[in-house]
Amino acid sequence: MKLSLAPMQGFSDQIYRSTLSHIGGVDVFYAPYIRVENGVIKPKSLADIAPDANSGMAVVPQVLTNNADELLLVADMVAQLGYTELNWNLGCPFPMVAKRRLGAGLLPYPETIDSILTEVDARCKTGLSVKMRLGYLSPDEVWPVLDVLNRHNIKEIIVHPRIGKQMYNGVADRSVLPEIVAKSAHPVAYNGDICTAEQAQNLLANNTSVTHLMIGRGLLCNPFLALEIKGHTLNGYTRRSQMMNFVGSIAERQLDRLQGAGHFLQKMTTYWEYWSQMFDDAHRAFKTVKKCRSIEEYTDKVQDIVLSWTLAVNRETKNG
Repeated sequence: MKLSLAPMQGFSDQIYRSTLSHIGGVDVFYAPYIRVENGVIKPKSLADIAPDANSGMAVVPQVLTNNADELLLVADMVAQLGYTELNWNLGCPFPMVAKRRLGAGLLPYPETIDSILTEVDARCKTGLSVKMRLGYLSPDEVWPVLDVLNRHNIKEIIVHPRIGKQMYNGVADRSVLPEIVAKSAHPVAYNGDICTAEQAQNLLANNTSVTHLMIGRGLLCNPFLALEIKGHTLNGYTRRSQMMNFVGSIAERQLDRLQGAGHFLQKMTTYWEYWSQMFDDAHRAFKTVKKCRSIEEYTDKVQDIVLSWTLAVNRETKNG
């Protein structure tokens, strides 16, 4: 079973990936998407996937585009950096992306996807995988897209079974997964609503041909989730000490990168919207961090939360 971290814009950058890798359990880290603007790859995107900043991790870069030349430009660049796989984002649901026929917004246009892949097949210098939703407006959009993908050189299809218009609302429709697997000429991985080890195990038990789970928000809320899926149990003391190291390391490295206390506190608050779920009173934990007005206050409050607040019931063992 391969477990991977989903590419999450604003969250799963090199700092987060490398810090999470020290906890263990995650086999592959998908980097947030690379955009090409006016024929140029943003330097910030390249810095995030620089090999020396990602040593010791299996990382897969991702591209967001609806243009074959742009996809090939990124593929050439990541190949030069030593990567053997590029992931194509056909899943981003945000309206500012989708309305430009990017991400999930390209799914209603299988003929465009076909045209892009026809150009890419013979010229791409890396393996190409696809991360996609069921569609943008309708889940029925998945079938013509799947037919297109079946005709091309695709390493893997990672399916998030929502439509783009749903954003992250509602429930991922796992019932469609067996039919997708049956109709796909390529290996199929699953992504969506995996927040506990039990959920992962149930999904795998009902879909035995799936050997790759990609996890996003579940790993943001619980950085130990991959370990738990693989059968590891951490007692309360170990969980707290590792959590302290985890959030402390990210804070220290973000502080070196960001300018000013305000920017730092804003960034860390976005993380704590998820990290607060590790504690029994998640709402109060998040509110406590959100109210911090200085780096010193943030440090004191976080240390108190991590080391003394009650862990969520499904996160803590009898030993903790």
